[in-house]
Amino acid sequence: MQTVRRADPRVAAIVVLAAVVALIAAACSAPISIPNPLATGPLVSVELRGGLCAAATCDTTVILERDGRVHQAAKPPNDLGTVPPADLAALDAAIRTTDFAALRSHPFGGTCPTAFDGQEVVFEFGAPGGVQRIATCEIAVDFGQPLFMAVSAALGPFVPLPTT
Repeated sequence: MQTVRRADPRVAAIVVLAAVVALIAAACSAPISIPNPLATGPLVSVELRGGLCAAATCDTTVILERDGRVHQAAKPPNDLGTVPPADLAALDAAIRTTDFAALRSHPFGGTCPTAFDGQEVVFEFGAPGGVQRIATCEIAVDFGQPLFMAVSAALGPFVPLPTT
């Protein structure tokens, strides 16, 4: 007959305590993930307002969802198409890296085009810090900047945007 030797309860307690400490340490060093409330909102919307068309003003809003779907804000059916993944990723990266405060530091100084039958363009970007609104009659927009070039590349087939 073989004798079974029981483990020392103190050793078992030390092993369990070490495992708990290791788990707590791992949990404390893990990055905390804070949900982005904008993750379900649009990546960008572009509103064209003002101007004169045959029947009325030429107002329209085009929305690019985070999954690449493009639609108008008008009543359905309003689907316009889909932005290719590469253009969507480039636009998302441009929005994440844009310094919106620096962009706003250049106020528009002219006469808004809506004063003479032209259009104002209002962008709303779903940025990590919240929705960032840029209106061409408030901010002097340089359409050659990476952010606006990425918007033009992604939404150019769906909405007429100024280019440089």
